[in-house]
Amino acid sequence: MSKKKRFFFVTTIVLLGLFTILVVGELFLRIKLYRVKTSYHLDNGLIQYDKYLGWELSPNWRGGHKHYDFDVSYSTNPAGFRNDFKIKKHRTGLRYAFVGDSFTFSLGVNDDETFIQRLNSQETEGNTYLNFGVPGFSTDQEYLLVRDRVFDFYPDVILLVVYLGNDLFDNERPFPLQANQGKPYFELQQDGLRLRNTPVPLTEKPEDQAGDDLTSVVMGGNYNAHGFITQCLDRLALFRLLKFKLFETTETSVQFDDRFDYTVDLFTAIVDGMCELCIQKKTKLSLLLMPGKSFVERPGSLSAQFQDYFRKKIVANGKRLNVTVIDLANQLRELYHKGPVDNWFHPNEGHLTADGHRVVADIISPLIRKKTINGYFLTP
Repeated sequence: MSKKKRFFFVTTIVLLGLFTILVVGELFLRIKLYRVKTSYHLDNGLIQYDKYLGWELSPNWRGGHKHYDFDVSYSTNPAGFRNDFKIKKHRTGLRYAFVGDSFTFSLGVNDDETFIQRLNSQETEGNTYLNFGVPGFSTDQEYLLVRDRVFDFYPDVILLVVYLGNDLFDNERPFPLQANQGKPYFELQQDGLRLRNTPVPLTEKPEDQAGDDLTSVVMGGNYNAHGFITQCLDRLALFRLLKFKLFETTETSVQFDDRFDYTVDLFTAIVDGMCELCIQKKTKLSLLLMPGKSFVERPGSLSAQFQDYFRKKIVANGKRLNVTVIDLANQLRELYHKGPVDNWFHPNEGHLTADGHRVVADIISPLIRKKTINGYFLTP
């Protein structure tokens, strides 16, 4: 065999081998992604329609939630919230009400593993911690929940848990980015906030909103500015995985200012309205900044960058509003990168694991014991 033929033969064998490896890897990854997607099962009845909030938790519900990452169970109390509140008439400590979305409700862990229940189990001074988390809620729904229901339980402190991943985006929308059920929302006008889409209609999500996701919202008009080859490659699971693992974005705070000025102003106005409610009820208000998995594990990613942008804005505006801001996001990131750590987030589903909830409780608990939560700022 001549040198040219030998070179051609060897090159062909190598290319065929690489192609086979890529095909097998693509098939393997697609099978795994399919298994992850089809593994989700939540027993019926946890969520029910509410014409003022969009949806709520069903009272006295008990059931299971299975996913590729976990197999857990949840229960709700007669009031329609997670865990037994165990409210005592004669109390010696303070009553803390945590209000938020699925990270507060604590999807992906059992009842006794949530960070709120861990605080209850560790308590030695008579304080009580109540879980008012509802999966899928954004700040506007949480404001309405506080106004109409949370004060019925006479909290001394309300901790508004702000999930940096999508709460601020969903405040502007009649349908959340990651759900198909309608919700109320506020518009920020010159004379203040105006509540829209209430009573919430039982209608399907419009087609022009059904295609929106976090990436398209964050990237804005630049999202579709890709070439034909890139669009084709994006259909490959291996390419998407490599792009997620290896490449980082170069977004700047100036670009985010142009896109999210109204988003931040709307959130600030809603928090300001909640502050006024708390003043009327002689209740303290604090904000707890909850990060997504990417913020903690991949600081250079696009998701981490816009979460960090919102984090800094909220801390700055919290000082102006005289609202305590507990920067849990930054603390979790710092602790994670000091390592070594356990898995704090479910690898495929994304919510906190039992270990993650333990770490969150360990961060919050000292602030409460030192009674510094009502006037304590953690700078960015």
